[in-house]
Amino acid sequence: MLSACSGSQDQNASAPPPAAPPVRPVPIDGTYNGLMQLASGTVDACGSQDVFTLQVRNNAFTYMLNQPQVPWRPSVSFNVAIAPDGSFHATSGAAHMDGMVAQGHMQGQLVGDSCGFQFEADNSGSF
Repeated sequence: MLSACSGSQDQNASAPPPAAPPVRPVPIDGTYNGLMQLASGTVDACGSQDVFTLQVRNNAFTYMLNQPQVPWRPSVSFNVAIAPDGSFHATSGAAHMDGMVAQGHMQGQLVGDSCGFQFEADNSGSF
């Protein structure tokens, strides 16, 4: 019996490239500056757009919607907690605020008693 000993073929194969480091999530806390645009309601009563700022601390924020066109409730306060996946949902009576935060960007909708808005904001962005 004749046998030859040579190196394993695996020694000649190239090693797989190292795995890329995991993407580090951008912290959610910070100052978000953005723009709300009218989605429902009249421009005369609601306006068409508004610049706003949110301070997110400990994955939560409070937002006060001024709605002077609603005499029985001229302002609505939302206490918003952001879930670990970045989503949020808050209600105040029939009004609600829903959205998502990811990689320093926030977007969502805000529906008051007579006006509704879409919004987008960026962490430390400016408008």
